[in-house]
Amino acid sequence: MRAAVLDESGELTVRDDWPEPEPKAGEVLVALEKVGICGSDVHFVIDKSSKTSYAPIVLGHEPYGRVAGLGEGVTGVEVGDRVAILPLITCMECDRCLSGKTRLCKQRLCIGADAEGCWADFTTVPARNVVPVPDSLSDTLAAVATDSVATSHHSVATQGRVGPGMRVAVWGTGGLGLSAVGIAKALGAEQVVAVDPREEARDWALLTGADAAYEPEEGFAKITEQGGVDVALEFVGRAETVEKAVRSLDDGGRAVITGVGFEPANAGRIMTFVLRERELVGSYGHEPSDVRRSIELLASGELVLPKVVGDVIPLADVRKGLDRVHTGDTGGSRIVVDIKACADTDQDQVGLN
Repeated sequence: MRAAVLDESGELTVRDDWPEPEPKAGEVLVALEKVGICGSDVHFVIDKSSKTSYAPIVLGHEPYGRVAGLGEGVTGVEVGDRVAILPLITCMECDRCLSGKTRLCKQRLCIGADAEGCWADFTTVPARNVVPVPDSLSDTLAAVATDSVATSHHSVATQGRVGPGMRVAVWGTGGLGLSAVGIAKALGAEQVVAVDPREEARDWALLTGADAAYEPEEGFAKITEQGGVDVALEFVGRAETVEKAVRSLDDGGRAVITGVGFEPANAGRIMTFVLRERELVGSYGHEPSDVRRSIELLASGELVLPKVVGDVIPLADVRKGLDRVHTGDTGGSRIVVDIKACADTDQDQVGLN
């Protein structure tokens, strides 16, 4: 079968001789159709700041497809079903899994990093990792719901506990933060302010429902002049924006940090942090419930993300797609790979369905 494979030298190539997997007991074979490109894929291939657990390995962990085969003992799913795939394979036996924190499983594997990924014609996963996709949801949105949207949902709904009437600031709206804007509005936030240095990202945020969008310095000034926000969501991963997110909080406010970086975090003066009862929490990944809820919100039309998918490209062009993500030439939050499209297919034929 065809597959985009990262080899031992760190090069990504699309091969047509990769072995087609067969489902074992308890597994599902999925014929893949649409798979997103994530920033972590860029780290594996281009800047080499992250490594997969082994190589050669098929990359890609934001997948949608149709069930093509069932392993022994699998029930509740049928061949032909439209499904999204949960990217984390967890043990469901450790204390973290049993307490509902599968994202922190001590033995977790991420497809496309620690197990075979989905930039390929087929993949196999445990049956519990497939989530039904309703007919009302497009293939491309189903793909990005598995990680990009679900990770934002976890940040906004679970860790941020955003609800009706709240004031929310989203720091960084080019990637995950763009979905966070729409999710906060869908959950009833009274005011959502987007903060990003890039004009394009601010425009995307306004299209997604932000009430206002500012450059960082102006945004910080405007937010603090108006008394701060109840929840600040940081998707940049820089010490400067973490500090501003915390300092933009009203009394009793909560800052949620989802952006990943290596700088020491600064939450401002300890006395101010304590006297104003501010909270600072991290947010990593998502739970299966976040994926299911993201799919429900998107399928029902409660969550509208007009720029979450900027382009759809064929599998043969996945390396070019990674370069575009690296340089920010995405047209939206994500580029999605159309596994079934041919390299010479017109873009109009590839489409965003």
